[in-house]
Amino acid sequence: MRVLLVCERSGGHIFPALAIGKAMRQHFEKEKDQIYYFATSLSFREYLTREGFMVFGKSFPLRILIFEIPWRILEALYLIVRLRPQKIIGFGGRDSFFLILFSSIFGRDTVIYEPNVKFGKANKVLSFFSKKRLRGFFREKEDKNAKVIGVLLRDNIKKIDKNKAKEILGFDERPVIFSFGGSQGSSFLNMIMIELIPHLRERCQFIHLTGQRDYLEISQIYNTMKVKSFVRDFYYPMEVLYSTADLVVSRAGASTLGEIAYYHLPSILIPHPSAGGHQKENAFYFKEREAACVFLQDKFLFDEFLRATEELLFYPGLRQKMIDNLKKIKLGVDFEEFTKSFDLL
Repeated sequence: MRVLLVCERSGGHIFPALAIGKAMRQHFEKEKDQIYYFATSLSFREYLTREGFMVFGKSFPLRILIFEIPWRILEALYLIVRLRPQKIIGFGGRDSFFLILFSSIFGRDTVIYEPNVKFGKANKVLSFFSKKRLRGFFREKEDKNAKVIGVLLRDNIKKIDKNKAKEILGFDERPVIFSFGGSQGSSFLNMIMIELIPHLRERCQFIHLTGQRDYLEISQIYNTMKVKSFVRDFYYPMEVLYSTADLVVSRAGASTLGEIAYYHLPSILIPHPSAGGHQKENAFYFKEREAACVFLQDKFLFDEFLRATEELLFYPGLRQKMIDNLKKIKLGVDFEEFTKSFDLL
């Protein structure tokens, strides 16, 4: 079988696609089967190539619709003719739209996977064309043709001993705050963490993934402060960071929330103010179930954020209540568990 996995350019699209690709590779016979990727992020294209997959898709430095749409139409038609995929799985996003649309129109076996609570714009339209719709979040009112499979986690997401994880990072017994803004980083989160450090530097340790853009500036600020920290632009062994953490401060992408639920980590979520509104929906899904604190960026108040951080770190009853509620959310699906439900695809 020839399978084409169609992604956007962000980690939230690519990491679930990678999990499925690796699961498929374990089931397929290399001589007869082939897995292809369509991905338009240069860095993630290189990453997928290193994992042994063949990757297609042009990356544009600027996203100008009047130029990009004609290219994506021709590109989609070319790839369908050249690769002749028998199954196409789309993970949302504008770049994936025409490949999924034309594949469905041409009668190919098409599947769309929406990890977020709310359908993205592309997937919302494509849901009328695709025969199979897979969802990440469980909703009480799902249409009968959708199957909930959870948020697929990367194969390196495993639970390891907390003391061993702290030893790897050189941390002591004090609580650890883990902050990151997704695969691209977040300048807003970076700056509020810098503002937070003077209030908690004696009582806490910090893990901070800044993203590439702000790394030099933020790492230099940490170097001037007397605080125990682990600062990187990106760090692949996320299982070490999650296993060390006591509190997560992050955006609210579906992959992030799947990981937070998997590790049962109390969190403060600050959804991206745009992102089609899906991060806000994801965050409030957790808040409604008392499984996270949520702050909106356009209404952010630092004093309230500081108070919530201290309560989640130093009030055991509140921490345990949130942990118990996280255990009730069946969201993050690890690699081994997913391979058992492989037939859903």
